[in-house]
Amino acid sequence: PAAHRPALSASGVEVKFFGETARMPAGPALLAQQTGALLLPVTLWYDDSPVMQGRVHPPIEVPETGTRAEKTSVMTQALADAFATGIADHPEDWHMLQRLWLADLETRPADRERA
Repeated sequence: PAAHRPALSASGVEVKFFGETARMPAGPALLAQQTGALLLPVTLWYDDSPVMQGRVHPPIEVPETGTRAEKTSVMTQALADAFATGIADHPEDWHMLQRLWLADLETRPADRERA
């Protein structure tokens, strides 16, 4: 059930997203590093046509130096920046079904027990 899935912001890579700290999944950056596949951010929006519009942003390069974690952090921040650009261009078409920014998270009972 959905209630048992971890929140997107419960783990992941910390990024700055619209000036606030958020966490985004590391998976896309890790897959790009491990497979050599391009990491292509895509943003979507609606206009007056019956077809959803989209933009494929330039590829996010794998940094030449750094640890896997450092590379993942840099790449995930670049992904967040591309998403922020697309969202800023069409904010009315952005939908997030869970809390993303760390400041918006409520402390869960399990978190209080660990503290």
